[in-house]
Amino acid sequence: MESITADNLIKLLMTLKDIDISVPLRTEGRTTEHCERWSICRFLASVAHTGLIQYPCEVTHEDKPDFVLKHRAQTCGIEVTEVVPENAAAIDALREHREIDGPFFHQKHFLSDPKLKGRKLLAKALSNEPEDGWAGDAVEKDWVDAIQTSIQAKINNAGKDGFRTFQKNWLLMYDGLHLPKVNGEEAAKLLCASMNSETYELFEYIFIESSSSIWIFSSDNYAAVEINDLW
Repeated sequence: MESITADNLIKLLMTLKDIDISVPLRTEGRTTEHCERWSICRFLASVAHTGLIQYPCEVTHEDKPDFVLKHRAQTCGIEVTEVVPENAAAIDALREHREIDGPFFHQKHFLSDPKLKGRKLLAKALSNEPEDGWAGDAVEKDWVDAIQTSIQAKINNAGKDGFRTFQKNWLLMYDGLHLPKVNGEEAAKLLCASMNSETYELFEYIFIESSSSIWIFSSDNYAAVEINDLW
């Protein structure tokens, strides 16, 4: 992905609109770069007007962290990750590959689940039996648990050799969790209450990209901005 440069808000939006952010199916050549480009471009388009980004700015695609944002006199590292249970992604890919048509009942998958392989994976992909549902705020609590697990994993990885930190460091998360309809406001409230100052020792902001909004979490507040879909 080529660097993104812009002198002002309008120029940034125009530049972003010309970028191909399409993401192939998992079985049709999807790569990490496709997903990272999708996330960073939608993120930039959505927060371009919020004051988080100063102009002129330049965003380069790198590694550990995935992007580096230079704006005004600051340099900010942006790490991008997709929050998705491994088994859920594998089942999606298998259904695509074998053209197993739905619709399907929601299945419960967690980041900590043992990896499904072979016949067990196929059986789960073919299954359309209803499972025990979610009661009360169980969906939101499962969402919070998965997000917290992913945040901690990124904090742990950032302590390893090769990961560069900058004046500011942000974490951009794509919500790929296979959950029934999540009450975004309730989930955000629970997540904010569950985090403490240690969560933000590395990442100044944590952004969570959902289907229609990006949630912005900092040490003292949280808010949502609507995704600006230029494409």
